[in-house]
Amino acid sequence: MRAAVALAMVGLVVAACGATPGGGSGDDVVGEWEFVAGTAGGAPLPQPAGARATLTLDGEQAGGTSFCNHYSSGYSVSGNTIEFAGLGGTEMGCEPAIMDAEARFIGALGAVDTVAVDGEDLLLTGDTVELRFRPVPPVPTSELVGTQWVLDTLLDGEVASSVTGAPQLRLDADGAVTGSTGCREFTGTWTTSGDLVVLSDLDAGTDECAEGVRIQDDHVLAVLGDGFQVTVEEDRLTALDADGRGLVYREAG
Repeated sequence: MRAAVALAMVGLVVAACGATPGGGSGDDVVGEWEFVAGTAGGAPLPQPAGARATLTLDGEQAGGTSFCNHYSSGYSVSGNTIEFAGLGGTEMGCEPAIMDAEARFIGALGAVDTVAVDGEDLLLTGDTVELRFRPVPPVPTSELVGTQWVLDTLLDGEVASSVTGAPQLRLDADGAVTGSTGCREFTGTWTTSGDLVVLSDLDAGTDECAEGVRIQDDHVLAVLGDGFQVTVEEDRLTALDADGRGLVYREAG
């Protein structure tokens, strides 16, 4: 589940078409796109539940997520051609099914040679590859305070692992904090100290956790109890402690 996978550096050269036949420019494909369907070698590409693949083009840089890791590359547009200088990524490990989907997605992305705007979608194709993306609507940034957060991912250095249950976290404007670890509920108070969020009077009770969630329970309380740096991007909150451990939450729907 935690086998790390390096994304190989891949050179990409993609022919770009515009929204109308024979025309096109780099502006046609600029934006953030989410992978919705694809095939490679005649077989459908997997899309693991709870993970997503994206492609962002901003006019100078390309990148996105590949189900587990982040990838990036510089690129340039000349006429109807988009040339990627090189594609590389992070080396975080996820579950085997997600890592397999990531490897196949990156492999397919490296095999495309044309791009077209098909209605509202972005379509990348090659001899035996087709990748379809849809535009990603802007996501407003959630508020740190007063938002109910649900834990998605445990981080331990470059290794990510899935979560058992639906642990939660809430920081209220009156200084109260409530949440759960997947095993136990906790309460306490919170303040800030420099760039850290510091929890005090943290009480998680004394209930014993089942073996399957004991490590998760320890991880959550260790990150939150040590004082953590917090960032909020769109609807995701990431909490990191000084030892490289972390928690990634999403806003509860």
